[in-house]
Amino acid sequence: MSQNRVIAPYNQWEPAISAEAVFRASVNFMFLSTDGRGSLFWVELRPEEKGRCVLMMRTSAGAVRELLPPPFSARSRVMEYGGKPYVAGHGRIVFCNFVDQRLYVMPLNETSGARALTPERTADGRLLKFMQPELSPDGRWLVAACELENGSEEPLNALCILDLEIESIQEPVIIASGADFYKSPMFAPDGRSVAWLEWNHPYMPWDSTNLKVAPFEEGRIESSATLHVAGSNSVAINDFVFSPAGDLWFLMDIKGSAPDSVENFFNLYEWRNGAVRQITAETREISMLSQPGKKLAAMLHDKGIPSLATIDVAAGNLTIVNTPFAAVSRPVLLADGIATIGTPADSPTQLALIRPDGAVEIIRQAAESDLHPDDISSARLVSFPTEDGGICHGYYYAPENRRYQAPEGDLPPVRVLVHGGPTGMTRPGFSRENAFWTSQGYAIFDVNYRGSTGFGRAYRDALLGQWGVIEINDVRDGLKYLREQGLIGDKAVVSGGSAGGYTVQRLLTFFPEMFAAGASHFGIGNLVTLQNLTHKFESRYLEGLLGGPLTTHRQVFEERSPINHLDNLKSPMIIFQGSEDKVVPPENSREMALILARKKIMHEYHEYEGEAHGFRQKENLVDSLAKEAGFFRKILQSLCPKQVDFLAGSDR
Repeated sequence: MSQNRVIAPYNQWEPAISAEAVFRASVNFMFLSTDGRGSLFWVELRPEEKGRCVLMMRTSAGAVRELLPPPFSARSRVMEYGGKPYVAGHGRIVFCNFVDQRLYVMPLNETSGARALTPERTADGRLLKFMQPELSPDGRWLVAACELENGSEEPLNALCILDLEIESIQEPVIIASGADFYKSPMFAPDGRSVAWLEWNHPYMPWDSTNLKVAPFEEGRIESSATLHVAGSNSVAINDFVFSPAGDLWFLMDIKGSAPDSVENFFNLYEWRNGAVRQITAETREISMLSQPGKKLAAMLHDKGIPSLATIDVAAGNLTIVNTPFAAVSRPVLLADGIATIGTPADSPTQLALIRPDGAVEIIRQAAESDLHPDDISSARLVSFPTEDGGICHGYYYAPENRRYQAPEGDLPPVRVLVHGGPTGMTRPGFSRENAFWTSQGYAIFDVNYRGSTGFGRAYRDALLGQWGVIEINDVRDGLKYLREQGLIGDKAVVSGGSAGGYTVQRLLTFFPEMFAAGASHFGIGNLVTLQNLTHKFESRYLEGLLGGPLTTHRQVFEERSPINHLDNLKSPMIIFQGSEDKVVPPENSREMALILARKKIMHEYHEYEGEAHGFRQKENLVDSLAKEAGFFRKILQSLCPKQVDFLAGSDR
């Protein structure tokens, strides 16, 4: 086949897919769940419908249908990031509508449309938001995590209850409050108690959470009888479910544990009759427990690579479920198998059912398989040493394009990807966006720097007090390793969103010779500005990441703010921002762009009206991708004058 290829340097390859085609007819699958009667439900985020979030259903007979007509969009804004926006059961579905944040109910038999359950505003005129609604076993009560706006003050987070036997619009009753945050309320199988997770400032939920349970009767919990199941300032509880018998199964790790100890990883524990016992003893991370039966379905992360697993609680055994996917997510246990979101190595993400005999039923596919296999690059796990004696991880994607072959000895430019969070992770698997870049001659280095999830508590906590230091050093050490392995050349660009956008700006100003250019998507240039403007959920996040509050650590905030080091900047930067972003407000990006312009530093600034934290509308996704590619191409061409000028967004 090589004799039919054009021999050309990597930086002259034309892409196999256009920016528009990357997002053509694509959806994202989210929030899988079941009604307990064999039907599967999920949310589809559709960029071609302006980012509308559509409720979908697969019946126990296998029929798939759309539940939510326009203009409804099932999406929550609690804590700005939201959470699962619906619950299905007892022949109906209750959902949170994005535009007004009200709860609506709709029958599953299509006999009538959606009916509002909650008012537009509370009696005193405040907006009330909802997430993670759950139904009582008899279907009468609905409990949810809620957030009540409070003018210029911090909003109130709480648990609330609705009586679904009342057909008129009703204001929910608060049943638990006092902690700074609440999430994941759940009824016991007998309906006589409710459990939930709560936590307080200055912690984030992966630092410190408390699992509590209280008796429930006639729309009220008995606060004086609330029991503390597990959790403390040094313990994080990742997830929990009730067992069929009414015990609690939950995932927990402990701060300060030895990196190779069981306590360093999220393992399964059981609370029964007031006592806690350990069920699993993994030195791998467990997450995302499904609704339980005789077994639990869950996720297992080994060096960050997610697999599907089942857990026999009685025996304490964990078994890997073989799948054809490079990565899986959101398992749901059904009578005929385990439903999951699976991403293959060489084709778009699928919503799939893994049957007990190993057969795979594809329920939905996120996009068309419109790329030739020889234009697709597969992820290669890379673990590399850090300068301070640690080990870090990432994924390497080699350039692939069936029409081209690089001259002997030529090495590709690399596009470094920095995930957001920063307490987040990147996963392996196919994406058309990655193919857009690798088919035009870039290698991709997708980094799970220290601070990422999926590698244990010690790895995650390594970022505490060190944000802006340790992760940029990990990127530096990763590039050094890839060059030593002969996988990349000397030209590099870097791209990241949110916290990843901050790291992009930090890299460009701290290591000014390392990158030819950078792209910051709704990133952070000024940590002081972010601290003064950000929302409640993350208002104390920086204290942990930077070692203390702004009042006592202003020098650290200022020293680690890229905006204060622009004199070091030598590489052009392109900045993307949403006008409605409440997580990283646009003031941050505007401030950076203004100073770059004042200093006459080469840059571009693009702000998209109506977009929030993470772009959702197809036209803006396409535009930002094409602009980033064009920006990088222009810079690399200036460094390589002989490069052919081609349109990065063209279909060939």
